Amino acid sequence: MESLIAANSKFCFDFFQEISKGDCHRNIFFCPLSLSAALGMVRLGARSDSARQIDQVLHFSELSQNESKGHDSCLKSKTQEVRADSSQEGQQEVTGPLILQDEWSNDDSGLLSCCFGRLLSKLGRIRVDCTLSIANRLYGEREFPICPEYLDGVVQFYHTTIESIDFRKDTEKSRQEINFWVESQSQGKIKELFSKDTINNATVLVLVNAVYFKAKWEKYFDSENTVDALFSVNENEKKTVKMMNQKGLFRIGFIEELQAQILEMRYTKGALSMFVLLPACSADDLKGLEELEKNITYEKIVAWSSSENMSEERVDVSFPKFTLEDSYDLNSILRGMGITDIFEERKADLTGISPTPKLYLSKIVHKTFVEVDENGSEAAAASGVVGVEKSVPSWVTFNANHPFLFFIRHNKTQTILFYGRVCCP
Repeated sequence: MESLIAANSKFCFDFFQEISKGDCHRNIFFCPLSLSAALGMVRLGARSDSARQIDQVLHFSELSQNESKGHDSCLKSKTQEVRADSSQEGQQEVTGPLILQDEWSNDDSGLLSCCFGRLLSKLGRIRVDCTLSIANRLYGEREFPICPEYLDGVVQFYHTTIESIDFRKDTEKSRQEINFWVESQSQGKIKELFSKDTINNATVLVLVNAVYFKAKWEKYFDSENTVDALFSVNENEKKTVKMMNQKGLFRIGFIEELQAQILEMRYTKGALSMFVLLPACSADDLKGLEELEKNITYEKIVAWSSSENMSEERVDVSFPKFTLEDSYDLNSILRGMGITDIFEERKADLTGISPTPKLYLSKIVHKTFVEVDENGSEAAAASGVVGVEKSVPSWVTFNANHPFLFFIRHNKTQTILFYGRVCCP
């Protein structure tokens, strides 16, 4: 599972570079985990070049090389989880899903899906402490038969399903049905995922991917300390924003080669953290940000956020309130990264999904929503320990009053759930 997490992180930075091309001034926010899982679902049914392209772009090929020895243990662990779940519910032990393990055990997509199943199960346990809604679902044209084995695999490993829908005869109803499902999965925050004319009667397979996240800070910001402050959007433009402020103990580090700070702000109970990468303030803050973006790799993120680089200090934090909503039509982005065949009727080989040779992916849409405020909800202010300030020589200053990068990580697995750039709060 560790190399799957590494693969997802590498894809995260590749994807960021692709969507940043030609526009270094825009806010960006996406969920690499849900994108990887969504494409993992497609990979489960992809064959030949269609499968190889996905493996290469999402670094899944590295997973099969690195974890081929751990294939049996991955399947065994998943089997134990199924048995544990069934025994906890007081049911008889089921054999269907265990037989399915054997069906998938002889190809790379089986290992990939098994590891995704384990990872998604672990992440599912944190949802009692935050709102994390990952809505992945495939919608296929009703006239295309779906392989029963594929349906079983998607349900078991990816915790979702594929829905038959009538794109050809009732396009508008199909669009509304998909939009309603996404809205219900995202706490009503993501509306109109598909606008009119984005789905037509030629549509045959749609992959829906929408994510909503909101959590409470472990150390909330007192709203009385939120003030209007200037944020340097670029060399020539400043904007007044709502800046949150607090002093306390935080893990903070310094990235010497890039002259940048990294700060960890934990969410309630410490399962998740937001890490903020802040370049040094300069005449042109965007140049420092661009340099930081160009140098980020999976290995460097691991090193920068490690206990060797970060220590707990008394930090004076200033951080802007912001809401980010982002939407990506992934067809063109993924084509630019090297995944092309699955979008072309003549080249796509999705015969693991449906025996129909004409099945191809018509559309992939990714939409995200995040809110960052003082506490996430008013209930957070009900608890907390008041610290009496002792005589300390100085505070470390962390003032995010210019463009920065951030990522939200599940700490136990070190999975990057979200990645973003704030140029203009």
